Amino acid sequence: MFRYPTPQDPAHSGYAIAGDRFALLVAAGIDERLLAGLWDAAADPASLLEDVLSVLVAEGIHTLPDFALAEFAPGSPARVRVAVRGAATAEDGAGRAVEGRDARTWTETSLDDVDGLRLRLGDPSEGAGALPLGLGVVRTNELAWGKPVAGAAVTAAAGEAADAAPAAAPPAEPTTPPTPTPVPPQAQPAAPAPAAPPLPRIPTVAPAASLDESDVLETLFIDRSLFARPIDDEKLELPAFLTDETGDIELPDERTLLGGRRASAAPTPSATYVLRVHPGRDLPLDRPVVLGRGPRPARHPGARIEVVPSPAKEISGAHLEVRLDGDHLVAHDLDSTNGTIVRPRESDPLLLRGGATLRVPADTLFDLGDGVTARFQIES
Repeated sequence: MFRYPTPQDPAHSGYAIAGDRFALLVAAGIDERLLAGLWDAAADPASLLEDVLSVLVAEGIHTLPDFALAEFAPGSPARVRVAVRGAATAEDGAGRAVEGRDARTWTETSLDDVDGLRLRLGDPSEGAGALPLGLGVVRTNELAWGKPVAGAAVTAAAGEAADAAPAAAPPAEPTTPPTPTPVPPQAQPAAPAPAAPPLPRIPTVAPAASLDESDVLETLFIDRSLFARPIDDEKLELPAFLTDETGDIELPDERTLLGGRRASAAPTPSATYVLRVHPGRDLPLDRPVVLGRGPRPARHPGARIEVVPSPAKEISGAHLEVRLDGDHLVAHDLDSTNGTIVRPRESDPLLLRGGATLRVPADTLFDLGDGVTARFQIES
């Protein structure tokens, strides 16, 4: 159960969104469509932190509002992943705080052994009360969960009212201290141990450059249709290797598997199929291969993960998936930002994008951007 204080000026307060595993505070002034998208992502049981972040950056990095986002680990809420930006802050009951003031995008980290958490926008709230919040959206600048955080404006839940606490004893009347009795040196009491220093605050750092599919959020857009015809072009003239004898070819879309409609014959035992990645290595095609700047293995079970360099960030976190089908290769765009230029051996280049799938013969070259290529080859 979450808690939030009543804001003094709700019309100018931020928004708090509480989901099954998410807590989010976002600054006022955001579009209602963005707010609805954030709620849908936070309420989806399959969502991850990256999914909610992707909604926040849908309009671009430079239009990001201040926010504080927390994801509670399934089955273990004591482990929390947090991301904060701007004037937002996330604090836990141990005195640790994560701030986003100095981050170019946002600050992201994980906290362990969390028994209380407070998300806050700006200065501490001056609102009163501690209203419960199950699942939903409210106007407030502060949202709390679990054990009350020291200094938080949000108080404990009902049943822990202040009047239930014993009244503090009045201060005693001052008295003249007695004259101290000299103590022999050997009987002098030991000096008290210094007080333990307070728990350090988590420093504000730039977002971690981890090999994670969340990195796709900062992919730079390049219009690669200048170099190849998109396969979703309505005037597309399919190359010869994509046609069959029926002549009945439909325009491709995200559900279309381009190429022959009949399964290819099984490869000859003497042939070895590889994907030659440059820069990189030769990859066997005994299972699907996922290429990208930082694919998340959990999202591609059973696939071979190949991380490729992209210093200019033209390649998405999860960019392209390929798998062997007979003596052909099936390439599937993973909703990459810039797509992949496909260069068959005897056909004009095509731009694979928008989640489309393409079936290509041997000696086809895939250009992912940033100088990274992959060639489908048959080795005897």
